[in-house]
Amino acid sequence: MLETGDSVTGELVRSIDWAATPLGPIDSWPSGLRTTVETLLHSRHPMFLWWGPDLIQFYNDAYLPSFGTGKHPSAMGQRGQDCWQEIWPIIGPQIDDVMMGGRSTWNEDHLVPILRNGRIEEVYWTYGYSPVFDDDRSIGGTLVVCTETTARVLAERRLRLLRALAESTALAPDTDAVLTHAAEALATAADDVPFALFYRGDGASRRLVASIGLDDGTIRIVDPMLQRHLTAAQQGPVGPVFIPPHTIRLPGGAWPEPASDVFVVPVATPGAAGAIVFGLSPRLPFDEAYRDHLLHLVEHIEVMQTRLQASLARAATESERNNLLLQAPVATALLTGPAHVFEIANPLFCQVVGRQGLVGRSFREAFPELVDTPLPDVLDHVFQTGEPFVTNEYPIALDRRGDGTLDECFFRFNLEPMRDASGRVRGMMAVAVEITDQVTARQVLERTHADREKLLLDLESAARAKDEFLAMLGHELRNPLSPIVTALQLMRLRGEGRTTREQDVIERQVNHLVRLVDDLLDVSRITRGKVELRLESVEIADVIAKAIEIASFLLEQRRHRLVIDTPDRGLRCQGDPVRLAQVVANLLTNAARYTDVGGTIRIWARRESEQIALGVKDNGSGIPPEMLPHLFDLFVQGRRTSDRSEGGLGIGLTLVKNLVALHGGTVSAWSDGPGTGSEFIIRLPAGLPTAPESLPDRVPPVAGPSTRVLVVDDNADAAESLAALLRMAGHEVAVAHDPLTALRLAPAFRPAVAILDIGLPVMDGYELATRLRAELGSFPCHLIALSGYGQDHDRERSIAAGIQDHLVKPADPAVLLRLVSGEPAS
Repeated sequence: MLETGDSVTGELVRSIDWAATPLGPIDSWPSGLRTTVETLLHSRHPMFLWWGPDLIQFYNDAYLPSFGTGKHPSAMGQRGQDCWQEIWPIIGPQIDDVMMGGRSTWNEDHLVPILRNGRIEEVYWTYGYSPVFDDDRSIGGTLVVCTETTARVLAERRLRLLRALAESTALAPDTDAVLTHAAEALATAADDVPFALFYRGDGASRRLVASIGLDDGTIRIVDPMLQRHLTAAQQGPVGPVFIPPHTIRLPGGAWPEPASDVFVVPVATPGAAGAIVFGLSPRLPFDEAYRDHLLHLVEHIEVMQTRLQASLARAATESERNNLLLQAPVATALLTGPAHVFEIANPLFCQVVGRQGLVGRSFREAFPELVDTPLPDVLDHVFQTGEPFVTNEYPIALDRRGDGTLDECFFRFNLEPMRDASGRVRGMMAVAVEITDQVTARQVLERTHADREKLLLDLESAARAKDEFLAMLGHELRNPLSPIVTALQLMRLRGEGRTTREQDVIERQVNHLVRLVDDLLDVSRITRGKVELRLESVEIADVIAKAIEIASFLLEQRRHRLVIDTPDRGLRCQGDPVRLAQVVANLLTNAARYTDVGGTIRIWARRESEQIALGVKDNGSGIPPEMLPHLFDLFVQGRRTSDRSEGGLGIGLTLVKNLVALHGGTVSAWSDGPGTGSEFIIRLPAGLPTAPESLPDRVPPVAGPSTRVLVVDDNADAAESLAALLRMAGHEVAVAHDPLTALRLAPAFRPAVAILDIGLPVMDGYELATRLRAELGSFPCHLIALSGYGQDHDRERSIAAGIQDHLVKPADPAVLLRLVSGEPAS
């Protein structure tokens, strides 16, 4: 059964007849789908799932507000493309990236307009797309974890408009100019205000001062239609007012759909009353936040007009006006005549440009470092044409200290022409805001982002090179191990089950090396301690014996005296014998390296309450106190001397700590300082004493039906030893050392089983498998890959080539013989 909980969407999932959908009944769903749907339905975060080739949909209660009206509940179990036709060109390629390429995505505040509440709405999301895996580890679906951020994005956008409106209207010379400058600011906000009309006065005295977004022809049609609403707006805001689309097609601003509604708001300023008609976005609901935003815009215009009227009333003379500019809260200057002589430069202006005494000097005299820049031409153009100049980011190199050193500065500034009574331009007002710090910070971020992207590319390239190197190294190490393992099995068979101590040593060491090769192919897994343990009841004395065997070469080489103080039996724990032997061998090897020739190393073990303690103590070089806290950190090593040049990479003690932790234990180190020796103590949870487990019989059976087997391997030792093992098991064997020979042998030999190496000359084992299928036609042949390559993509290539089983060298002979005999591998 599917655990759906008591949510609205959970009840909806239970009510659907899934047997009638492409997914089939719930009991037949793959575990990956079931688990993801259960997780999704119980989550309080908005989540969405597309599953299978048809991208069948699931979602949870937390996602319901994002639908609005119109899609839920029919969206549950619906094909994704049928449900989201309006945004499929946006999200379809993102889903394909996940379903076909396995690439996860992350988008912040991304515009994805959706059809809800009867319209295409401007909606913003922060969301991530991630693959969900099927039972066979293929990608079965795409999971979306999302948060709608529309309210925040709109609020930030509207706040920016209010700031722009404040800057634009700050120094308007009269109340009409306030409306004109406000129109210029709103012209940049077509997302919220597709068009607007700015009126001054009322009744017969009403006149249109400015407009944005509408041409003259449209205004002539719309204006008479709005007069009744403009009159009604004298009592308060009116709207939204619907304008029939058959009357006139109103612009949608940033959107292709036409606007259909307007909102009329009075401008209640004494002596400057009027109204503003706002066109409403066709992609936004006219909710409280939208209404308040438009009212705030009008409120700001009213405030600016009121302040301006008060200022003009006070500034009856030109000197009073100039005094107002001198006290302005922004850097302001007045320049007059074609030479652009400074008439006024307020203290803030002098401060930001880094010089005093500007009044009476021409621009070129005051700023000689700017004479050969484009700025003087900009001033000339404003004076000659009467066109204002506005820039949001302008670079200027200023000699602020007066020593000839130029500082790169950035300004946002306006040049507004000033006219005399006859209407001729007599000068200009300059308003400047320095934004050097903001631009510098942005440039640093941009450079940092570029450096980060390059670093990521370099890291990805290095990771690919590392993976390719480790795969090749693993292959090269496994190839010689395979004939060694096979030869050991042949020795056991020919010796009628009798083995020598030397054979046991070889087999133990080969098995240990195989495990290390496996770990080598995933270094990150080892360094993070993510090693799969093969737990069993372990006698500590056996672990110590194996560890001494591993470290014996170095101990003998340096002629150390090894003292063993541990009982033969009675100290048991649950652990991985190979990993525990690796831990103790690491400690013994470290002790040998840092103890002078002929020194003494003591290894002891005892029970301490519910724990087993195991220690390695030496009388070597000791450990400085400052190193003790960092001893188990990655790549930390003691000081090397010339007689210890064979030291490792500094990962041994890190591995010791991680492996002991995986066993539920701890490791600690102690030393009284340099020259006093050191002691490492491992503590593991004690297990109940049990009788020794009998070792499994690893000699493969020799009885069974005979099968014709073709062995293809360019390593002669590996091929011949494997052939000998197969023949002893009663099978008929043909051997080929290259693919062309195998293709010549196959039609006459007609093998029932073919064991193929992958790294073959001329053509690899994948291509050989395809060619063998063609040569044998309808004759059945079971293909087995026996390769040093054992990563996931290697197994996937085997499946694609029609190879039924993929074994990694050195393979267990018993497993291989079972596959040859047609039995399961385990």
